[in-house]
Amino acid sequence: MMEPIILFVDDEPAILRAIKRIFHRSNLQICTASNSVDALRILEQTPVSVMVSDYSMPEQNGAELLAQARTIRPETVRIILSGNNDQTATIEAINQGKVFKYLTKPFDKDTLIREVDAAVVEWQNRIFIEPEKKLLKQSALVQLINSKQIQNSDIEAIAVVLAIRDLDLVKEQLGNNETHQLLVSIAPSHQTLAEGVSLALLDEGHYSGFIELAANCPDPLMSVHSMLDKFVVNPIIDGRAHNIAFDVGYAVVDAKEVDGATLIRNAQLAMQTASDGQDSCAIAFDHQLISNRGRLLALQSGLRTALANDEFVLFYQPKIDNTNLSLHGAEALIRWNSETLGQVSPFEFIPLTERNGMIDEIGEWVINEAVRQWKSWYPDGDSGPAVSVNVSAVQLKNKEFIPSLERTLARHDLPPSLLELELTESLMVEDMNKVIEMLQAVKSLGVKLSIDDFGTGYSSLSYLSRLPVDTIKIDRSFIMPMLESNEKLAMVRNMIRLGHDLGMQLVAEGVEEEDQLLVLKELGCDITQGYYFSPPVAGDEFIGKTSEIVDSQAPTTHSLSVKSA
Repeated sequence: MMEPIILFVDDEPAILRAIKRIFHRSNLQICTASNSVDALRILEQTPVSVMVSDYSMPEQNGAELLAQARTIRPETVRIILSGNNDQTATIEAINQGKVFKYLTKPFDKDTLIREVDAAVVEWQNRIFIEPEKKLLKQSALVQLINSKQIQNSDIEAIAVVLAIRDLDLVKEQLGNNETHQLLVSIAPSHQTLAEGVSLALLDEGHYSGFIELAANCPDPLMSVHSMLDKFVVNPIIDGRAHNIAFDVGYAVVDAKEVDGATLIRNAQLAMQTASDGQDSCAIAFDHQLISNRGRLLALQSGLRTALANDEFVLFYQPKIDNTNLSLHGAEALIRWNSETLGQVSPFEFIPLTERNGMIDEIGEWVINEAVRQWKSWYPDGDSGPAVSVNVSAVQLKNKEFIPSLERTLARHDLPPSLLELELTESLMVEDMNKVIEMLQAVKSLGVKLSIDDFGTGYSSLSYLSRLPVDTIKIDRSFIMPMLESNEKLAMVRNMIRLGHDLGMQLVAEGVEEEDQLLVLKELGCDITQGYYFSPPVAGDEFIGKTSEIVDSQAPTTHSLSVKSA
């Protein structure tokens, strides 16, 4: 916590003794120096709030000293207290040191106390965004960290950066001024924070804290959560209670890192990494994050031009009907061959497109390309195999999604029943009534729907029975180990029974071994997808691959209808 510190500088010991007597009953911390060398040393090591200097001193005059003080600590309020009433000296002091006041000797006790108190208020206005809460400005926090590290190079402490999730949405709703007031109002007051904790509001609207780790609480994460607990997380905005969640990054003070600005930047980088995740969490800074952030920025830059540069391509993984080992369909999977980054995994770039808003444009390209390609392979009839495409909750919530889907089907004249949209279970955390409304709009077009990665997220009978879906895909994490124990096998069996009871088809993902296939057929699983039959392959390989599969297994009516693109 930053309490006011007053530094008096005078080459006359009697003056300094008198000043100490005047302020000995005050709550202010008083320091004294009898020369400019000692004064500057104190300034470098201590966050001085107010500096009161004599004008006429042997080494250098007060104006010159305060000018140097200004470069060391710009936030310090500077006062000249001098017996020199020369007008030239006054002008020099003001011009060189930009002093707050010029007081003359002999001084009146009450006047000196009053002027120092006024200087403390000025100091508070300089360093605090909210003086009553002692909520610091960014520059003041940097100065504080630097001072603490200079005073104790072995200090055990952390810098923390806290960011409110969806702050941009709050700004859209309230405006900048009201958002600032909200940020101040939910911040804890200094009385509620533990000793050794200082808090600032950064220029970006994030909070930053500096926490000196106590001997009884050396764990950084515990200290972070202790500070977080002091925030108001259910503020009333426009008459409604809002739940505030934070992304948190922190950086442990390192003996090599003596710069407060660098320490805060490191914590900020960790916070940005935390914000890339789906859940609120706290992440510690390490130097690997710097290269990771560079990678992220490179991905963002590359994605902006990837579509225009034709860097995306679709691969297809066959789905096989277990009843006769014929081709049931295929899942279209996007791949990115970046000119600058090489091959980039969808697990890396798809979540990024959902956060930066590019998922709509890229998702539209995927659906259009899959429909175009599928129509070229299956130009006749509406009873052939279907192509499935992964769709995120972000896409579905876009009001242009349904019209765009309709136009794509019409443009390529593909029967809607030959297109299936695969949805992840994470969609179920949305408002269920809205989800059902969106899915019913898709179903009204004649397009099929599938729940992907079933069992890994928010599965429940209550939602499954209400959703207008055709297919459930059992996640590979259940299929891969199902032969290891009766319990794991029973889990898969129950999923298949559940799906059939609800009138849905079951797809088993991640099938890699013949034993898995045979057991799934015995359990009544309808469709198989996995490396046992084929990995995802490029479009120009798909026709040959499917012919190879069905020829090696059994005749299939679907494979006979395949035509080259």
